[in-house]
Amino acid sequence: MTVRPQRSERRPSSRPDSVIVGAADPLSVEVDVSGLVCPQPNLVVRRCLAELESGETLEVVGDYPPAERSIRRSCYKHGYPVADADRDLADEEFALRIRVPENSADISPVDGAE
Repeated sequence: MTVRPQRSERRPSSRPDSVIVGAADPLSVEVDVSGLVCPQPNLVVRRCLAELESGETLEVVGDYPPAERSIRRSCYKHGYPVADADRDLADEEFALRIRVPENSADISPVDGAE
Protein backbone atom coordinates (compact mmCIF):
# COMPACT_ATOMS: atom_id res chain seq x y z
CA MET A 1 0.00 0.00 0.00
CA THR A 2 1.30 3.46 -0.86
CA VAL A 3 0.48 6.30 1.51
CA ARG A 4 0.96 9.67 -0.19
CA PRO A 5 0.58 12.95 1.70
CA GLN A 6 -2.21 15.04 0.26
CA ARG A 7 -2.41 18.76 0.81
CA SER A 8 -5.71 20.52 1.51
CA GLU A 9 -7.70 17.36 0.99
CA ARG A 10 -9.30 14.74 3.21
CA ARG A 11 -9.31 11.14 2.11
CA PRO A 12 -11.90 9.26 4.16
CA SER A 13 -11.16 5.59 4.62
CA SER A 14 -12.01 2.73 6.92
CA ARG A 15 -8.26 2.08 7.26
CA PRO A 16 -6.73 4.42 9.88
CA ASP A 17 -3.25 4.32 8.33
CA SER A 18 -4.50 6.03 5.17
CA VAL A 19 -6.39 8.92 6.77
CA ILE A 20 -4.38 11.99 5.84
CA VAL A 21 -5.61 15.52 6.36
CA GLY A 22 -4.15 18.62 4.72
CA ALA A 23 -3.01 21.15 7.28
CA ALA A 24 -3.63 24.90 7.19
CA ASP A 25 0.00 25.70 6.35
CA PRO A 26 0.70 24.99 2.64
CA LEU A 27 4.13 23.58 3.55
CA SER A 28 2.66 21.32 6.22
CA VAL A 29 1.02 17.91 5.92
CA GLU A 30 -0.83 16.16 8.74
CA VAL A 31 -1.18 12.44 9.28
CA ASP A 32 -3.28 10.76 11.98
CA VAL A 33 -1.93 7.42 13.17
CA SER A 34 -4.46 7.03 15.99
CA GLY A 35 -5.63 3.47 16.48
CA LEU A 36 -2.43 1.98 15.08
CA VAL A 37 0.19 0.08 17.07
CA CYS A 38 3.86 -0.46 16.33
CA PRO A 39 5.32 -0.77 13.82
CA GLN A 40 2.54 0.70 11.64
CA PRO A 41 2.66 4.34 12.89
CA ASN A 42 6.39 4.57 12.24
CA LEU A 43 6.01 3.04 8.77
CA VAL A 44 3.23 5.49 7.86
CA VAL A 45 5.34 8.44 9.03
CA ARG A 46 8.38 7.20 7.12
CA ARG A 47 6.35 6.83 3.92
CA CYS A 48 4.99 10.35 4.29
CA LEU A 49 8.41 11.85 5.00
CA ALA A 50 9.82 10.13 1.91
CA GLU A 51 7.21 12.00 -0.19
CA LEU A 52 7.90 15.45 1.26
CA GLU A 53 10.42 17.97 -0.01
CA SER A 54 13.01 20.00 1.91
CA GLY A 55 11.46 22.66 4.13
CA GLU A 56 8.07 20.93 4.41
CA THR A 57 6.66 19.81 7.75
CA LEU A 58 4.77 16.68 8.76
CA GLU A 59 2.44 16.88 11.76
CA VAL A 60 1.73 13.49 13.30
CA VAL A 61 -1.15 12.85 15.70
CA GLY A 62 -1.53 9.56 17.52
CA ASP A 63 -2.68 7.81 20.66
CA TYR A 64 -0.13 5.07 21.32
CA PRO A 65 2.81 6.26 23.49
CA PRO A 66 5.28 3.59 22.28
CA ALA A 67 4.65 4.81 18.72
CA GLU A 68 5.65 8.33 19.73
CA ARG A 69 8.96 7.07 21.10
CA SER A 70 9.56 4.96 18.00
CA ILE A 71 8.80 7.86 15.63
CA ARG A 72 11.08 10.22 17.57
CA ARG A 73 13.89 7.65 17.59
CA SER A 74 13.58 6.97 13.85
CA CYS A 75 13.52 10.68 12.98
CA TYR A 76 16.55 11.36 15.18
CA LYS A 77 18.40 8.47 13.54
CA HIS A 78 17.72 9.86 10.05
CA GLY A 79 18.36 13.53 10.89
CA TYR A 80 14.78 14.88 10.94
CA PRO A 81 14.17 17.55 13.61
CA VAL A 82 11.19 16.65 15.82
CA ALA A 83 9.27 18.94 18.18
CA ASP A 84 5.98 18.77 20.05
CA ALA A 85 3.13 20.28 18.01
CA ASP A 86 0.99 22.93 19.71
CA ARG A 87 -2.35 21.19 20.23
CA ASP A 88 -4.87 20.45 22.94
CA LEU A 89 -4.56 16.73 23.56
CA ALA A 90 -6.24 14.15 25.73
CA ASP A 91 -4.19 11.87 27.98
CA GLU A 92 -2.24 9.27 25.99
CA GLU A 93 -2.43 11.36 22.78
CA PHE A 94 0.60 12.91 21.17
CA ALA A 95 1.26 15.41 18.40
CA LEU A 96 4.64 15.83 16.74
CA ARG A 97 5.97 18.31 14.20
CA ILE A 98 8.69 16.84 11.96
CA ARG A 99 10.57 19.13 9.58
CA VAL A 100 12.31 17.89 6.44
CA PRO A 101 15.79 19.44 6.49
CA GLU A 102 17.56 20.86 3.43
CA ASN A 103 19.84 17.86 3.01
CA SER A 104 17.50 15.20 4.35
CA ALA A 105 18.74 11.67 4.89
CA ASP A 106 17.10 8.75 3.16
CA ILE A 107 14.20 7.56 5.28
CA SER A 108 13.05 4.85 2.93
CA PRO A 109 10.08 2.91 4.32
CA VAL A 110 11.87 -0.35 3.56
CA ASP A 111 15.33 0.16 5.04
CA GLY A 112 16.71 -2.07 7.81
CA ALA A 113 15.24 -2.69 11.25
CA GLU A 114 15.18 0.14 13.77
